[in-house]
Amino acid sequence: MIIAFTNQKGGVGKSTAAVHMAYWLNQRKKTLLIDADAQQSSSVWAKAVNIDCQVVQDPEELFEQIPKLAGQYPYVVVDAPGSLSEVTKAILGRCDVALVPCQPSGLDLHSSHKILRFIKHAIELRGGYPRAALFLSRATKGTVLEREARDALGATGTKVMKSVIYQRQCIADAPGQGLTIFQMTSKAAVESAADYVALFTEALEVING
Repeated sequence: MIIAFTNQKGGVGKSTAAVHMAYWLNQRKKTLLIDADAQQSSSVWAKAVNIDCQVVQDPEELFEQIPKLAGQYPYVVVDAPGSLSEVTKAILGRCDVALVPCQPSGLDLHSSHKILRFIKHAIELRGGYPRAALFLSRATKGTVLEREARDALGATGTKVMKSVIYQRQCIADAPGQGLTIFQMTSKAAVESAADYVALFTEALEVING
């Protein structure tokens, strides 16, 4: 199963979600994280929390290696670059599901249309894959902006997951501590862990549905 986190815009929580999903899945079955982002932040973090990882940033190599690696691991999680590039196209050409994190801001919501266009092209070429879903990331709970953002995402015609990742300081602190929020014990971390579990459980339903 190949799961990609992709968005043309950086800073939306893409790498954070990718590392947390890889860690969560790895507690169940052996999981590989592929870091295709030029910043390589997710691979450094993955090593700190004992997740198998590989850095692959060449589009041709990615297209060739992803299915080979998927034959060795039950789950492969790909952290795609924050750009629309040949690397992004290669990932969308191989993944089973593309998860798109979006911040609840006008600019972020507008930019999501471009990555959704890329995904639509991949789906047409591949006859229905990857399955795709959007989710709100770094949102402030209970705000008007959160509700308006959900409505705006719903208007794209792409599935919007019910689960939301809310902005909390513990998430920002986690990579610097070499931990995931699943390994942290504060009340905020426990709440964030529940948010991620809900998101990942829903994502698996998207894949299997």
